[in-house]
Amino acid sequence: MTELLFVFYFLVLLATLLLKGPVVKGPWLFLMRAFFPNWKFFHAVGYVPHLYARSAAQQGPGELLWAEWVLIYPRCHRRLHHLFHNADTNLGLGQQNLVDHFWADLYDLPEGADPRELVTYAMIARLAEQVLRARDANFTHSQFELRMVLDRPTGKSDTQVMMTSPVVPC
Repeated sequence: MTELLFVFYFLVLLATLLLKGPVVKGPWLFLMRAFFPNWKFFHAVGYVPHLYARSAAQQGPGELLWAEWVLIYPRCHRRLHHLFHNADTNLGLGQQNLVDHFWADLYDLPEGADPRELVTYAMIARLAEQVLRARDANFTHSQFELRMVLDRPTGKSDTQVMMTSPVVPC
């Protein structure tokens, strides 16, 4: 019986790949998307969302000393033992999936709407603060930025800033 369910699952999966249908949208699907990866990177080659964050320390009254922008999801070096245990990369893929969902939410946001009302905005803000805390626990303010990056074969990349968050006291 179990084998029959696996065969049925793969047949349904194959049918969904081959048959094109309308895009399904709705509030119930929006709430369930956390269980599924964002596969939009397969349909086009182009700009990829990258999340950057920076922290600042209070120097004086109203004066902040900002650190450099830090890429939140740097690529990990692959090792042979990662074939068997790769928790850090799996966590990084989940975080990048969140960045992809945030980009899609920003893209679908109506003109003039506040992105801070998005659930993914709150999750991204928390992710950025956690990464900055792991690097330096002595900061008082933080800020993150979503950049769209296009890597070119020549080695140069084109970067466009899609959104910069306001400065947030921590």
